[in-house]
Amino acid sequence: MDLSPDGSLAAAIDWEGHKLYLVKPDGSSVSYDLQENDPVQPVISGVAVIDGKAYVVGHYENFAGLRIYSWEGLVGEEKHGWSGSIGEEIVRSPSGNHMCYHADCKVFCDGKKIPLDYSILSVSDTGLVVLSASHHSIILREGQKLFGLNTGKVITYKDRILASEDGKLRIYSSNGELQVEKEGYSFDQTTLLRWTLIPSKKYIFRHEPFENTHVLTWNLTEVKDLPGFPYFANENFVVTAKDGVIHCYSLEDFHEVFSVKVPGDSLGYIKLSDDGRVMLVSGEWGSFWLYSAK
Repeated sequence: MDLSPDGSLAAAIDWEGHKLYLVKPDGSSVSYDLQENDPVQPVISGVAVIDGKAYVVGHYENFAGLRIYSWEGLVGEEKHGWSGSIGEEIVRSPSGNHMCYHADCKVFCDGKKIPLDYSILSVSDTGLVVLSASHHSIILREGQKLFGLNTGKVITYKDRILASEDGKLRIYSSNGELQVEKEGYSFDQTTLLRWTLIPSKKYIFRHEPFENTHVLTWNLTEVKDLPGFPYFANENFVVTAKDGVIHCYSLEDFHEVFSVKVPGDSLGYIKLSDDGRVMLVSGEWGSFWLYSAK
């Protein structure tokens, strides 16, 4: 699933039915069959919403790559490889100005081919890309390698790189210079590949197992705790969940903006618009809910 940063368009995939659903905050919606006229069902791996279009990566009948949809329907395709190729993952930067996807054992970022069969961990608004394979990560910009790290736990935010190495949280500049580190503040991925650490403009949100969300400054000073697990953060808000309740907090003063009960029986992912007025929520097994402020 994905939600545009301005909240104007949400996208969700019905994996078994190979359908794409597009929904606006007023509740209007359209759906499209991702199989189109192919006799073979596609295997869909992900979707990203960028500039009013949904980019759907997958393995289609005769190619791996993207099918691109607007509200009016299919508007383009990007084909890589042929039958038997694999389309795996798609990751966009928070603002949507940079996007990478994995297809035919290669990575494609902003239209440029990177001949590496690596997983895409993170893409920043300044064009930094983190790729990972076999517990090793490389950081690139415009397809050029900047430096590497011997860990597969790496996130990029604008021009900084956050890495979990040797039991420490380390923050690097884009040229590989270590800026700050802290022992015992490592991070990882949980089920559904959710990171236990989320960076934002002013703060870093880190979850410790069986504890709450610890709020850190970029010099790694702990300033506050918030209830539960951090599911999403942008420049203005952080969203956590605990005991069946989703909480949204303002990053100006950490007052609670709203709270809602978790819909359904489980919680998968959360996306919030930049202004905090639209929220997309998924369950762990494929249900989706779109919330809009009155």
